[in-house]
Amino acid sequence: MKTSFLLIFALFLFHSGYAQKKIGLVLSGGGASALAHVGVLKALEEFNIPIDYITGSSAGALVGSLYSCGYSPLEIEQFVLSEDFLLMSKGGLRPENQFLLREKEYDASTLGFSLAKDSIIRKSIPLNVVTPTLLDFEMLRVLGLTGASAAHDFDNLFIPFRCVASDVYGKNSVTFSKGNLNEAVRASMTYPLYVNPIKIDGVIYFDGGMYNNFPSNVMCDDFSPDFVIGSNVSSNMELPDERDMFGVLRSMLTTPTNYELSCCDGIVVEAKTDIGVFEFERAKEAIDEGYSKTLEKIDSIVKLVGRKEDPELLVLRRNKFRASLPELKISSIETHNGRQKEVLFANRSLMRNKKNEVLSKEVFEKRYFRLSATPSIWYMYPNLSMKSDSTYHLDLKVSKAKEFTIDVGGHFSSRPVNTGYLGLGYQNMGKSAFTIHAESYFGKFYGSVNTSFELNLPTTIPFSLSGYYTMNRWDFFRSFATFFEDVTPSFLVQFEMYGGLSLKSTLRNNSYSQLDYRIFGLEDDYYQIENFTNIDTADFTRFEGNSVSYAFKQNTLNRKQFSSSGSAFDFSARYVSGRETSYPGSTSLLKDTISNKHNWLTFSSEFQIFPIDEKLFHLGVHGKGVWSTQTLFANYTASLLSSPSFDLIPDSKTFFLPEFRSPQFVGAGLNFIFSFNPKVDFRVDGYMYQPILMLSKVENVSYQYAEPIKDAEFLTSASLIFHSLVGPIRATFNYFPKQKDPLSFQVSYGYVIFNDRAIR
Repeated sequence: MKTSFLLIFALFLFHSGYAQKKIGLVLSGGGASALAHVGVLKALEEFNIPIDYITGSSAGALVGSLYSCGYSPLEIEQFVLSEDFLLMSKGGLRPENQFLLREKEYDASTLGFSLAKDSIIRKSIPLNVVTPTLLDFEMLRVLGLTGASAAHDFDNLFIPFRCVASDVYGKNSVTFSKGNLNEAVRASMTYPLYVNPIKIDGVIYFDGGMYNNFPSNVMCDDFSPDFVIGSNVSSNMELPDERDMFGVLRSMLTTPTNYELSCCDGIVVEAKTDIGVFEFERAKEAIDEGYSKTLEKIDSIVKLVGRKEDPELLVLRRNKFRASLPELKISSIETHNGRQKEVLFANRSLMRNKKNEVLSKEVFEKRYFRLSATPSIWYMYPNLSMKSDSTYHLDLKVSKAKEFTIDVGGHFSSRPVNTGYLGLGYQNMGKSAFTIHAESYFGKFYGSVNTSFELNLPTTIPFSLSGYYTMNRWDFFRSFATFFEDVTPSFLVQFEMYGGLSLKSTLRNNSYSQLDYRIFGLEDDYYQIENFTNIDTADFTRFEGNSVSYAFKQNTLNRKQFSSSGSAFDFSARYVSGRETSYPGSTSLLKDTISNKHNWLTFSSEFQIFPIDEKLFHLGVHGKGVWSTQTLFANYTASLLSSPSFDLIPDSKTFFLPEFRSPQFVGAGLNFIFSFNPKVDFRVDGYMYQPILMLSKVENVSYQYAEPIKDAEFLTSASLIFHSLVGPIRATFNYFPKQKDPLSFQVSYGYVIFNDRAIR
């Protein structure tokens, strides 16, 4: 009887684990091509191959960690094929995460530099091409919660896990088995110069693939499995192209990797593709390749493993594990890497100093991205730990931005409207965040100087207070000259000065409301006849006064100009009060100085949406409407110059188009955009403009209502645009009717963006 019991017990032990092979899975790095591992996991699960341990490097660490956290291959596939994943791989943000309140106003800059106070002594270059704000938040969401719930022990995950990163200072590979899971994986996939490195316990880590791109040794040393399945998408580097900066750098820093399983039995699936390191838009190709390569070896894998996972039990275990994770609720915050005042600003931005406040995922996400948009913050990294009440403690590492900024750019064209741009800024953070900015546009056509001070406060409803002073000068020519033609004398020069205070506030991240008060002075020199000589004197109008306005702005467009996706909506109401003084010139029909008091109210609205937003084709709808009670100035031209303009085609801002100015009008059009690739567009814009109240040049200089259809105007533009890293380069045909030369062609570089006008 005793012998039989022992025999039965031995058989039970044999079948319950002692004789069952423990299976390890090793996932190589390889950038976007490493998403083939998802296909490998799909095939293995379809054939019920159990996985007991996982090790990974770089992108293999990402896929492996997701599987270790209890995500199914289907869920991982959906994640890496999502728009969010592609967006975060390129350093973008979801529209709802863009905090418009703290984003810099659009200007003509194309290139920016940052300098610290000690930059004269110590200079550095940026360590990242993309901004990983969304990446780090998503890593916290999909990995950090699980890691915190597992008490930061990777053996407590759904599947025990290891990943490797590279300590470039110590010149060795480091294995992570404990700590913040999201932080460890983020360190493992930090490609040099593409994403900024992670500092953990004082050590700066880069991509794990630099020293160990296939951590089979870690699998054997840490887990001692009976059988290993390897998934490899990489090989040791060949001699890089001397023009490939990333390739040269990686060859300098990377140590050759052994892609064999020398320490234990196993089989390696080779799913190599021609997918580039950063071509994450080809994720589906990589997944399909991994799936097919695994199927080629599945019979051998099934035979050698000799063990199968019950699919129903796997689903039950996975669901139970995921259900045990508390939802994200943050009840305390600790901020590091900053001075006391900087820490206070970050803490107040997130917790608002409310006693016993607990942040839900939705509230935390909104406030997190608001804080990340603060100009004084260069980078921040979040970690979580579980508290006894099943809420989470947030540990936030904050890196302060360099204090000084330099921005350069402008618009340079084959037409004589070339304008340079230089912006200088100083930013800092204490109990509040503030920015001081000065900028200049310089050129014969347009010149401007602007100075501003902006204060951002971490209040319950975020708001900013700014003061500003601006001078603008416009010089319009009769000629539409090219580089090789003479420019005729100016027929219109506009000069304006204004300064004021502005209060902005927001409830939503991608919009804000603004109250503005300003004092202004406008001066216009102009001729009211076509033919004038150098001895003629121009008419002169001065308009001085003040205005108060309210504006609402929403913007999720993907570019600051020549957009192809997203949406924008602007609404403003402005009250203007001032006194006009007009002095006649030698060619004027009027001979006496005229002085008038003016008061009017203007409502303006502009919108842009893209109802069709595909990879190769985008269709946009863009419109603007204005209704104003503006009163007549002393003459037709003076009235025209103070009127709102319809200028949705950027180049129209560089022409004086009197037929597209009116106190009341509506206009709308379509944007047809054909994308040859993410950086090259062919764009056709067509608009119809309909004045409601039309300025008509008659003897008594009066307004005249236009017939709705008869006086409609059309304007079009066609451009081939290359969106370079330092601004757009384009060749453009514009058609503006009723001009001496309605059709104009230009080659240009940069943004056609100018400072705000004083009263419109």
